[in-house]
Amino acid sequence: MARPKFDAAELEPTGEFYPPGATFAGMPPAPPQPKLHLPISPKDNIMLLAEGKKPYWFPVGGFMDADVVGFRPRINPDNIANHQIFDGGPTFDYSGYGDIIKSSWFDLEWETTDIGGAMFRPGAPKIPDIMHWEDYISFPNLDEADWEECRVQNLEYLGSDKFNQLGIQCGLWERMMALMDATEAALALIDDDMKPHTHRFLDAYCNFLIDYIRRIKEVCNIHGVVIHEDWAHQRGPFFSAAIASEMLVPYVKRITDFCHANGMLYEIHMCGAVEKLIPCYFEAGVDMWSAIQPLLYDTDAIVKQYKDKQFIWSVTAPPVTPDLDGEQVRQAAKDFVQEFKDCKIMVSYFSMDEGFPGFHPDFQKYVYEFSRIAYQDED
Repeated sequence: MARPKFDAAELEPTGEFYPPGATFAGMPPAPPQPKLHLPISPKDNIMLLAEGKKPYWFPVGGFMDADVVGFRPRINPDNIANHQIFDGGPTFDYSGYGDIIKSSWFDLEWETTDIGGAMFRPGAPKIPDIMHWEDYISFPNLDEADWEECRVQNLEYLGSDKFNQLGIQCGLWERMMALMDATEAALALIDDDMKPHTHRFLDAYCNFLIDYIRRIKEVCNIHGVVIHEDWAHQRGPFFSAAIASEMLVPYVKRITDFCHANGMLYEIHMCGAVEKLIPCYFEAGVDMWSAIQPLLYDTDAIVKQYKDKQFIWSVTAPPVTPDLDGEQVRQAAKDFVQEFKDCKIMVSYFSMDEGFPGFHPDFQKYVYEFSRIAYQDED
């Protein structure tokens, strides 16, 4: 069936999306996001891309003003500790908390940072010896959580036609760092005596994550999962690709396979200078990659290098300054679409939000227009 040609009326609001957008605790509420005359739903547009087809327009990723609904429900206490409660419940009252919040998942202490969210406090690892990790921690009992309340609370929040994505703050490696501190966690991946015990922990934690995702899927309308991993720091990876392939990829793949078997996409969130580990994403069957530190690597070059892979990349929009006139903004959007139209991307407007120096309010709508035109003759 032929696609409709782009019509400027598509950009005329017909109402507002609920939810308007996710915001971190302490930030002002997100402004209402207009609902447009789109030819297909934002969710279906993303699924086209995931199926290896051309989308109708460049999908928009991220937490705010996006085609994705970030879902980090309070039923996961890590979301409370990280000031990342994105759900349909009432505004969470943090007034009784200080800068340190203890999460009931593994009894970790999280300390508020000045850039949003929180970080576990190092120096007193919960697992001082990976070879005997069962002596130091126990896994949370998910039967104790109120899953019916979670379902009811999020019916409206997850009721739009956007792509609902469950977010999990601590993936395999991040959980190891949180429980062991970074140095000991890295040793647990490479020391031959420790490796069997590390595998036992990762196997148990992988099972726990899959059980959590399964329970959420049973009560909530979700289409995908994103898990934070951060296998690299600002100068390079914490470990080699060979170690990642041996120690972490098998468990990522199990989660990915579970998501695929249940009709969901899997996104790996990976900050740091991680480009040497990108082949591991393909090995694990991951669908998408996102990060918030594009200056640590040449994202554009990476996307073009792997454009023939069935994989979706998050590309940060270029800075388009408010002083540009309308024609200059249109040209910048046209150039951006031309550069990436043969790639599989979701656009992140993280640097385009209000308050950032690169923000221009018209750039996003022009990217929509030119990407719609670029793909309108596809089958």
